[in-house]
Amino acid sequence: MFVFSPNSAIGRLLLLRTIAIVVQLLMVLAGSFVFYKDLNLFPVLLVIAVESAFQLVSVYAYRNTYEAAHTGMLLQLLADVIFLTIILSLSGGASNAFVSLLLLPIVIGAVTLPKHFVIVIAVSAIASYGYLFWQMPSEHVHHMNMTQHFAGMLVNFVFSVLVIVFVVMALAKQLQQREIKLAKAREKQLKNEQLLALGAAAAQATHQLATPIATLGLLLEEVQEEHPQHPAWQDIQVALTQCKEQLEGFRAQTEYLKHTPSQAPLKIGDLLSELKSLAAMQFSSQSIILEVSNQQDLICADPLLIPALLNVVANAARANEQTSQTKIEIKSCSQNHVWILTISDLGSGIEPHKLVKLGHDIVPSEHGLGMALVLSNATLERLQGKMTIENNPQCGATTTIMLPLMKITI
Repeated sequence: MFVFSPNSAIGRLLLLRTIAIVVQLLMVLAGSFVFYKDLNLFPVLLVIAVESAFQLVSVYAYRNTYEAAHTGMLLQLLADVIFLTIILSLSGGASNAFVSLLLLPIVIGAVTLPKHFVIVIAVSAIASYGYLFWQMPSEHVHHMNMTQHFAGMLVNFVFSVLVIVFVVMALAKQLQQREIKLAKAREKQLKNEQLLALGAAAAQATHQLATPIATLGLLLEEVQEEHPQHPAWQDIQVALTQCKEQLEGFRAQTEYLKHTPSQAPLKIGDLLSELKSLAAMQFSSQSIILEVSNQQDLICADPLLIPALLNVVANAARANEQTSQTKIEIKSCSQNHVWILTISDLGSGIEPHKLVKLGHDIVPSEHGLGMALVLSNATLERLQGKMTIENNPQCGATTTIMLPLMKITI
């Protein structure tokens, strides 16, 4: 069973070589027995046999490989150049009508290999054609004064090689870039659909929670009238008030998202001051240490930016709680017209295989699915920013957020 696909580069090359071997054998036999050409059959058949053995060895060598490395593809194409050169030298050299087949390895290399590998194949093909030209039988050259004709064929071959190397490679690179853009567009569309489904599910959950919370509020008032001195009433009232505020905030954000998001300039100092206040209120057990060196700088923000940053602080707070730590460091600075915000915790860090996906895809864990970071990253990307997460050398993790600064015009 073969792992490589017939649609892969190595799969197509091996399939093409198999077809070429069959065609070579048929053409040689037809030329020798049907058209009565003066051809020494044994050496040509021996070369085809060696080429067939090389093909079998190549198929066996790549049977467990999805795709060949660039070096492997280069060696395979150079082998094709060598086999073609030997067969052509035994059947008329440069006067053979099939000498242009030396262009095929260059074409294949131009669409599958880097530029420096393609140049190696092109130089090898030109050298092979030059060898065939100089080793061509003298009776072929002097017959009907064909010297200029064959020299013109050599020049035409070199020109064709140059066209393939520079034009075909440029077209192949352009197609690859277009495929990359299409892949990114598809990935972004899938992500947007995922976020839309998540938002719809959250809105439905909010709608379903509103009625039970209102009912609990009414029941609380009735029970409180019967037992007004119970010490738990105040804590219950605070919890219910927080639930109602969160629901109202979510409803406000939902209404905001129904319309075109409006962005406005915002001072970094004001934003971080509000962020610290919200974090201190929600995570009272944590100590928020804020260092700001660019309070007067402006960024283009929208109402969802602060909730996105608060999600990152919430992750840091949860990480600290797991290791009984209480310190969260938030540092803000500006470099090269970019706002850089780092949020560091003292938790146990993040597993390396999750670092790459965290914030970009759903990452299942015992504490959730990483939905908050996915939503935060989506908000930052909408504002032309980005977010990276990495583990600290000692302990904990650091989330780095970068957003472009607004240019102040005088």
